[in-house]
Amino acid sequence: MGARRVGKTTTIREFARVHYEQVAEINFFQNATAVETIDAAVDAEDLLLRISALSRVEMKEGDTLIFLDEVQECSDVLTLVKFLLEGTSYDVILSGSLLGLDAFPARSLPVGYLQIMDMYPLDFEEFCWARGVPAAVLERARQAVCDGEEVPDFIHEMLIDEFYRYLLVGGMPDTVRAFVDSNDLVKTRNSQRAIVDLYECDIAKYVVDKTEARQIEMVYESVPAQLNKPNKRFKYTRLGKNLRFANLETAFDWLESAGIVLQTERVTEPVFPLRLSADRNAFKLYMNDVGLLTSQLMGEVDIEILNRKSSINFGSVFENVAAQELRCHGFDLFYYNTSKVGEIDFVLQDRQGGITLCEIKSGKDYRRHSALNNLLGTKNYQFKRALVFCESNVAEEGPITYLPMYAMGFIGEAR
Repeated sequence: MGARRVGKTTTIREFARVHYEQVAEINFFQNATAVETIDAAVDAEDLLLRISALSRVEMKEGDTLIFLDEVQECSDVLTLVKFLLEGTSYDVILSGSLLGLDAFPARSLPVGYLQIMDMYPLDFEEFCWARGVPAAVLERARQAVCDGEEVPDFIHEMLIDEFYRYLLVGGMPDTVRAFVDSNDLVKTRNSQRAIVDLYECDIAKYVVDKTEARQIEMVYESVPAQLNKPNKRFKYTRLGKNLRFANLETAFDWLESAGIVLQTERVTEPVFPLRLSADRNAFKLYMNDVGLLTSQLMGEVDIEILNRKSSINFGSVFENVAAQELRCHGFDLFYYNTSKVGEIDFVLQDRQGGITLCEIKSGKDYRRHSALNNLLGTKNYQFKRALVFCESNVAEEGPITYLPMYAMGFIGEAR
């Protein structure tokens, strides 16, 4: 699963090239007759015949990978694939974009038939790989963070520079390739805007009700402006005076299911399990990729980010990076906010029930975090860690650990 253009097809093809003699690939979006042909299968033998005919590949168990792409176009494909799983030993990979709540109800498949893997844009470390940052440099930074020691200065400065480039480029593979090959921000931005246009075209294609489609598009287009406000919580009144959550609930769900926004819900109690105190009506929406976010901002954003000027709201951009890094490393996204304590940007939980508080600081005053201090001082709460992500190197002061922004992907391993 994953949003469009995150590299699912390319990754699967490379996997197939390494591990199989041949791949029987069918793309249900590109092949107009594929859906009708596959839907007509009556058993495993018939299905294999049809896959062979469509892919022009001679089927051999053990040597052939069956790859069915854009499966949201063929709603019955999962039921049909069960024929293969029950009657043959072929390996099967399905890829889809989960566009819309009803377009591809894959998660309703009976347990045991399918392993679901979610794919996201390149995270910061993967971006560094593409940029040619040596593996030893990244490993040295990771080890320092995990040991609670300062990252060597020359490595710290190198990764901070790459981090600001990542704010501009993000992790969409086509965009990263355009930037790495040309070092040209015009080509980079053109690639990002083409992806945003593609997402908006998908809304029109997959949502039949035109009013609903317009609401989804309206919500998606408003995300950069909503994040640019001091209070980043999504406000319905910014879209229309009479709009309420009930009017737009389908839009929020559709965008999240499609993988093109990341929803972060407010919790009223920072205790395990966080989901029990989540308030579905109070949330923030982040873009699935920080490069897509910065491509939508107005003004001389590229120059201001490269020069690290404070005239743009780095807070919203940094929080967006945090949301996508934490999500792709397996964390569910929540935040905490009460009038008595204040707001904590992210509250995370691990499988053992440990709660980690995360604050994201984009300025020089990163040691000012009254809400974090208030919550740490509240009785009856126990926290595993309190982290502040900023431009600083690794440091500890009392119960709070300061980590560089580029280290968000390391925190699952840090002590």
